[in-house]
Amino acid sequence: MSSAYGAISRPTSGQSLSTVLPRHAILRNLTNANGEAVHSTPNSTLFRIASNKEVLDSSSQQYTLSGATHSTLVEAMHQVFNEEVERGDTYPQEFQLDATQFENYFFSGDSFVLIKGHYQQATDVELRKDINDWMKDLLGFFYIKPNFPGRCSHICNGGFIVNSSQRGLGIGSILGKSFLKVVPVIGYKASMFNLVFVSNVASIKLWRRLGFQEIGRIPKAGRLRGQGTVVQSEQKDEGGTLDNEGFVDAIQFYWDFETMPVPAEYDA
Repeated sequence: MSSAYGAISRPTSGQSLSTVLPRHAILRNLTNANGEAVHSTPNSTLFRIASNKEVLDSSSQQYTLSGATHSTLVEAMHQVFNEEVERGDTYPQEFQLDATQFENYFFSGDSFVLIKGHYQQATDVELRKDINDWMKDLLGFFYIKPNFPGRCSHICNGGFIVNSSQRGLGIGSILGKSFLKVVPVIGYKASMFNLVFVSNVASIKLWRRLGFQEIGRIPKAGRLRGQGTVVQSEQKDEGGTLDNEGFVDAIQFYWDFETMPVPAEYDA
């Protein structure tokens, strides 16, 4: 797995992801014309999603979507990720990634995707011929991979993306709770988020609400679009004018799974 330290092996675990996947959750704020809740039962499903190169065994096929089989889903994830990068105010990447770069970045560890619909197993998920068919059903996704090598590889890192066209449904909370349930099953002992920019108010509120510890603050960690103390960028927007960018601090969040039990209510 590629990192600032080179390739890092994930920890091993005697547990199977089948004990926690697939996960089902109810999306919030889905109402009809009368303001009544449309769904009172789970209407979204979280699966692990494999890279195009990974060959799945029979057991993992129950909770893992094949990136090769569902190639249009991977393409949709790629598009949503690049849209986030282009906004320039949450992720550190400055430029959009091509397909290979995206797969190397997002699929170098374990990746998970939340989609609309209630599915009992991954093999039930219908194929989509076009990425546009996925854009209305792709809710969000995240990765889990080692944050450090060797003696510190028991600490993982996570990266989260919510489809911007699906905001307001509580997707971030669903992904965050799912992350906390999945991480220890993979074999990690702790999790550390390195760069949660203070301008990303929704993310800061989410991790605080879920119970993560704040362990540090990095001054001027990111040069973000439309944020912080304005500096002139050499990058031009579509209109040909220079972007206004500024430096923003970042907060680091931590969860120690050996001393911080995951709340039982996060099971749902």
